[in-house]
Amino acid sequence: MFTKDLKVLRERALSDCPPGTEFWTCHGSIVRNIYEMKETIRGLNEYAFKYHVNEDNHKNDFAEWISDVLDDHVLAYKLGGVMDKKKYIEMIEKRIKELESA
Repeated sequence: MFTKDLKVLRERALSDCPPGTEFWTCHGSIVRNIYEMKETIRGLNEYAFKYHVNEDNHKNDFAEWISDVLDDHVLAYKLGGVMDKKKYIEMIEKRIKELESA
């Protein structure tokens, strides 16, 4: 579905994003890379997670940022329909391992 050289994607997705493109959570946490995203999501309470990821408002802020800023359309696509925080984290961890081994 998505073709992207994993080595090029690895550089972008596993590094800090360019200044001015950081992700700001509803609690003010700043995320600069996929590692910080994983840990930030892990630390969010359910309300804060649902603020960014919910079906009611058709929101998935994290997946949009992963696609738009980190350029990882594969992970963003997979996260698109995930509303469960634990599953979300597991999918990010799996993608990190995949990119690290590329």
